[in-house]
Amino acid sequence: MRYAIVDIETTGSHAKGHGITEIAIIISDGARELERWETLIDPGLPIPLHISKLTGITDEMVESAPVFESVADELEEWLSDCVFVAHNVGFDYSFIRGHFETMGRVWKSKKVCTVRLARKLLPGHGSYSLGRICEDLGIDNKARHRAMGDCAATVALFHQMMALERAPEVVSSMLSHGERESWLPQHVPASDFEALPTSPGVYRFLNQKGTPIYIGMSHNIKHRVRSHFNGSMTSARRQAFLRDIYHFEGEATGSVLMARLLEDELIRAHWPIHNRAQKSIPVRTAIVPYMDQRGFTRFHLQRQRHTKHAIRWFRREDDARAWLHRCAIEFDLSPELLGLGSDGRSQPVPDEARYDHNASMQKLMHHAQQQENWAIVDRGREEGEYAVVLMEGDHVKGWAYTQETVERFEQIEALINPKTGSSTSDAIVQHALQERELGTLRFRIVQPESDELNRG
Repeated sequence: MRYAIVDIETTGSHAKGHGITEIAIIISDGARELERWETLIDPGLPIPLHISKLTGITDEMVESAPVFESVADELEEWLSDCVFVAHNVGFDYSFIRGHFETMGRVWKSKKVCTVRLARKLLPGHGSYSLGRICEDLGIDNKARHRAMGDCAATVALFHQMMALERAPEVVSSMLSHGERESWLPQHVPASDFEALPTSPGVYRFLNQKGTPIYIGMSHNIKHRVRSHFNGSMTSARRQAFLRDIYHFEGEATGSVLMARLLEDELIRAHWPIHNRAQKSIPVRTAIVPYMDQRGFTRFHLQRQRHTKHAIRWFRREDDARAWLHRCAIEFDLSPELLGLGSDGRSQPVPDEARYDHNASMQKLMHHAQQQENWAIVDRGREEGEYAVVLMEGDHVKGWAYTQETVERFEQIEALINPKTGSSTSDAIVQHALQERELGTLRFRIVQPESDELNRG
């Protein structure tokens, strides 16, 4: 087998918006060097001063160098029929692949990361950066941060590892089709991925200190985690995302509803730097009362991020309208005065009906603002366990898991420790009710009048 050990120098830390300034390749059979190639590259943009200080490569040095497009054919020939090897392979690979894509060309290669390989074959080192691991192993590098200097040091490291008895087996495993070593972030042990559940739940990506930097939920945790690392990793945010992840954690919840609620709670507890969605308050349809110039109490529907002045709110406007139509019938009120518009058939409400109308509206608003306690009983995390969500009106009061069969409302109140709810958790429950995103035959609503649990 032939290996192309590669190192590049660039104008920045991510492939989008930055260019390559130098490429070095050493071809190896795994034990000895066969041939080498290197070239400076004109990146087509100025090299930042701090990059020049680090690498020693200046704008003047690349002024007469070829652009990537002019060496692309030669580069592809050097890399063909070889396994692409680099220290932190995702960086070098993403730049080269990205430059080919800019030309409208598709280039792919099997790849091996010497960082991951060293973690498996040379455990116990404090750091696996190229400089530190080479220093630990006595590998000299007289041209650090130049492509050929770092490339030659990587070759020496690679050859030392390939001489170990386990190396062929480990490399073969990393090259297997679909092998997770080829897509896992470089710091994450494969055992973290193996331990993830395949059921509904919540997962966390942790940094080196164990702090969550991303929290998500899924119907299938393991499948969702894998999907995060499909596709291009060329943007600055995506590469920072990969670089920051050191561990995966997964927690089964038994149901999608509980996964969504736990995800919301954890995000609001930690505010991970790579989460975005929960940092904004959702827009909802609020039903807001007002008095018109004739002295009639009326409603109007308003899309807003808060529930201030609203008697009720709904995720969707259609649901708000359906509720108002039911109220119009139940309380004998004009649909137009409830904010539903005129149907063209009903007569305008006369002034002398104002007192009766306003009295009925007061009854409706009182009814709408009654905070009945009720609950959802859903699947638990294992056979014989139940998840219970306690509600007060439209608001989540808390949730818990129990092995007891829930038959009376007092059991629920005793089980649950009140939580600080959020508008997002309230919306999660409304969505679950509307989409029937609940365990089969395990959805129950408490009827406060009878204090009994009934199937819904």
